[in-house]
Amino acid sequence: MDWLSSIQEYIKRFNQWLTSRSVRDRVQSLLEAQPFLQNVPYWVAATIVGLVAVVYAELIHTFTQMAFEIFIENPYYTMALSPLCFVAAWALVYYFGKAAGGSGIPAVMAGIHLDVKSPRRYLNELMSLRISAVKVLSSVLCVLGGGAIGREGPTIQISTSIFLAIGAIFRKVWPKSTHQPWLIAGGAAGLAAAFNTPLGGIVFAIEELAAQQFNRVKTVLVSAVIISGMVSQWILGAYLFFGYPELGEVTAGFMPWAILIGIICGVGGGFFGKILFHFGNKLRKMRARDQALFAGGVGLFVAFYAFFFTEQVMGGGAEVVRELLFSEGVEADLKLVIGRYVGTLVSYLAGVAGGIFAPSLAIGASIGSQMAVWVGSSNPNLMVLAGMAGFLAAVTRAPFTALVLVLEMTDRHGATLQLMLTSIVAYVVSLSIDSHSFYERRCDEIIAEIEDKEAMRKAEAK
Repeated sequence: MDWLSSIQEYIKRFNQWLTSRSVRDRVQSLLEAQPFLQNVPYWVAATIVGLVAVVYAELIHTFTQMAFEIFIENPYYTMALSPLCFVAAWALVYYFGKAAGGSGIPAVMAGIHLDVKSPRRYLNELMSLRISAVKVLSSVLCVLGGGAIGREGPTIQISTSIFLAIGAIFRKVWPKSTHQPWLIAGGAAGLAAAFNTPLGGIVFAIEELAAQQFNRVKTVLVSAVIISGMVSQWILGAYLFFGYPELGEVTAGFMPWAILIGIICGVGGGFFGKILFHFGNKLRKMRARDQALFAGGVGLFVAFYAFFFTEQVMGGGAEVVRELLFSEGVEADLKLVIGRYVGTLVSYLAGVAGGIFAPSLAIGASIGSQMAVWVGSSNPNLMVLAGMAGFLAAVTRAPFTALVLVLEMTDRHGATLQLMLTSIVAYVVSLSIDSHSFYERRCDEIIAEIEDKEAMRKAEAK
């Protein structure tokens, strides 16, 4: 195609011009004289991330709604469509970019902690525009099949891929720039744009991605979060992810319930991570044919569960949370709690692209709502919010991120102490079940795989 050849030729000429000594020396002199200009490429990347996050969110929403419409029209269509979608989503990941599977957060964490001589070689395997394209297509197919996966983790990996691509161009004229700030800022910007939670993005970066490197990246981190969030709001308007739920009187009398919900969520979230890691390892070692069969089986499970128990097992879970918080008379039951928990587990294990942030919030919300029914609570929405914060804290082992996200998504700051207590209790209980989160274990596994590849490369070079 002539137009493609022309574009490639223009890119080649631009690279030659950019890396010419005269241009490079002039740009480096300017950046040294005006250090604030070193932030400009991050701002460009953050702007692109804001736009991409909005488009991706709309795609996921559209195909999720399509899945529900197909189910409502005829559930038997879903039983036929769901296995096909899961197998197609798995095949995209397996054959075109294995790093696109799952949430993507462990890959970002591994990239930040990568300590090899040529990190760029391996970063491209974990995060690239090709991996991002596979991630988008796979996750869209998965939600069309009713998969209980979220878009927030994938948005973070896509965001870091964009930041890395911009960073690769910038490093041609400013080689002092390392890859870590791009990944940290990209991860924070991605979460902020996905949930419209700027503080959540910053806290997530500090707590989950780069506590030790915060001082070095705080300027670009905060500016990237602000810009990506502003772009998202400019398109979608200032909104809360879940809206303003009504709460009854919030008093110290809720503290025992906050502790109890924290314990239940801590146990559930702790085992959730152990199951994901243990069975994920086993499934990755299976033959391609068996993995495809498992993915198809997951699609059938989701379709059958939706048909016989509740269709709320389908999708990322945002609508489940909104119904529990805003629809009068809607309460969770054990079918919903079990369906969301098991549905999210098997959807993730199917080897497709998809995250667990929003599904974890939905699981926590259903636990909190079921608890409110059991104890006859006069403040069920507060129980729902506590469950959301508790389960997310237990799964991610990031209690302050969980707290800030729930507060920013609902603007219910009057319940800060109660939600903080639930988050901390859930975090401590989950640690007693497994000392490391699923993200941490998967991150260590990815780093070990990369170190093995690097050792083999060095051995072959000798």
